Amino acid sequence: MPANEPTRFDYLLAVMGVSLACAAVLGVLSSVPVHLAASAGSILAAGVLVGGTLGEYL
Repeated sequence: MPANEPTRFDYLLAVMGVSLACAAVLGVLSSVPVHLAASAGSILAAGVLVGGTLGEYL
């Protein structure tokens, strides 16, 4: 049965999505090339995933 409140992983997925969306918006609205901004957002999202997963086990 699903919980009525968001779990820790729901928050992690939300932060990952926001980092990817912000990187895309930054790439479109600034002089930074989109592929570089998207790469930075992907690295940040991967860092959130790894940090959240390791935090669960430590």
